[in-house]
Parts: sequence; C-alpha cells; structure tokens
Amino acid sequence: MNAPEIPDRAFSAAELARRLVGRLFIYALFPVMLSQAFALRRHALNFVPPVGPQEGKIGRGDPLHFLAIGDSIIAGVGARRIEQSTVAHVARFMSGRLSREINWRAAGKIGASTRGVRVDVVPGLPPRAFDAILVSVGVNDVLKLERSARYRRQLLKLLHELRRHSPEAVIACLGLPPLDEFPKLRRPLRWIVGMRVRRFDQVAREALERVPDVLHIPVRFTPKEEMFSDDGLHPSEASQRRLAKIVAGVMTPRLDGAKRSAPGRRP
Repeated sequence: MNAPEIPDRAFSAAELARRLVGRLFIYALFPVMLSQAFALRRHALNFVPPVGPQEGKIGRGDPLHFLAIGDSIIAGVGARRIEQSTVAHVARFMSGRLSREINWRAAGKIGASTRGVRVDVVPGLPPRAFDAILVSVGVNDVLKLERSARYRRQLLKLLHELRRHSPEAVIACLGLPPLDEFPKLRRPLRWIVGMRVRRFDQVAREALERVPDVLHIPVRFTPKEEMFSDDGLHPSEASQRRLAKIVAGVMTPRLDGAKRSAPGRRP
C-alpha cells in the first residue's frame, strides 16, 4: 500500500533540487545579467517613435473609435512613418473588413512597464469612450526584472481602468513575443528572459480568463534577422504589417458582432 508513495517522494525531491539549482544558477549570473539589462535599458532610451501624428482617421462609413495603448510597439518604434506602424495598419485593415471609418489613437510610451502605462498614459486619454482597444504590455516588465505577481496585479488593474473608461469596448491584449530569440539580446540575459517571458505570457493568459470579454492574441513566430528593425528588438515595417493583419483578424469579428447586436439593429 505504501509502495506508490516512493516515486512521489523521489519526484518531489528531484523537483526541489532542480528548482534549487535553477535559483543558484540565476543568482550566480545575476551581476552579469543585471549589467546587460541596464545596458539594454540605456539602449532603449535612444528609441524614437515614427514621424507623424499619433492619431488619425481611415476609411469611410459609420465611425469606430479605436485605441491602442501600451509600450513601444504601440508607439510605432521600428517604423519610419506612423502610416507604416502596427496601429495604423490595424486601423486600415479594420476599415477594409468592416467598411467603417476608423478613428484611431496610438497611446504608447517607449520603455513603459504595465504600471507605467496605468500611471502615465491612462490619465491622458480623452473622455470619449472607445469601441475597440488594443493593449501591449509586459515586455518591459520582463526586462526590468519585475515579479510576475506584480505584473499580474498591474495588468488586471489596467484592464479594469480601461473597462471603466470604455464599458462597451472590445479589448484585446497582445501576447508576449519570444524575446530569447531576438538578435539584440545576449547570453546569459537571453536565457533568463526566455524563461521569464514564457512565464509572464502564461500569467497574462490565466489572468485574462478572469476578465470577461477580453481577448488574448498570441504572438508566435520563429524570428529571423530580416523581421527586425535596425535596433534588433522591434519589428520591421513589413513585420508590423503582418502583426497588424493578425490583430485585425482577431478583433474585427467581435466588432462586427457587437455592431449587429447593438440596440436599434437587427440581429
């Protein structure tokens, strides 16, 4: 009767040992990793947004108000002009698929953590409610070595504040990309970031399951050097267009459904 318990105890001990070795490995590399992280943060201060206004209007028809909020992806880093940024492309794809005028706004802050977006970006939003909201956060939390529990709390607070601002909006969150395969990151930071980014993306998915009517858009791809801009961290203009097509493909069916079910319209 007691025999089955032996493998369980052995497995638990092995798991404990594995975690201990992993922690010791991280602690041993921490000074180097911290130095690389600070160097990467200094590099991030040189990022510049694309040329052009961070809001605009695309297409014709029934107006739809679209907000993109978050980090440097939302700010358009990697594109030379705002028209070639992810947000502008999403608006363009939405307009074509929905046959509507898209009034878009990019509220992105380079280098912002999830809390930074909450504190520095959300208060500056216009009072008008949005019909669609795209959120991109988490990468800077990983690079700043934030704890996953803190990231989860801040993400849920951010979504709550956005829902309070725009109660009827279709909200979608971008998943975290495979940072450990980005050309700019060096070892050992690349190894640690790889583990953390997968953990943070899992935390985000689990957190979103508790928030009604919020979509998660996975960012899954095998990185190649030509997919990145010159800084080695942000997507090239071609990659931003491909990402925008994926985002629009996920969000527009929900937006079309919301329009059809709105009061005064036939189901």
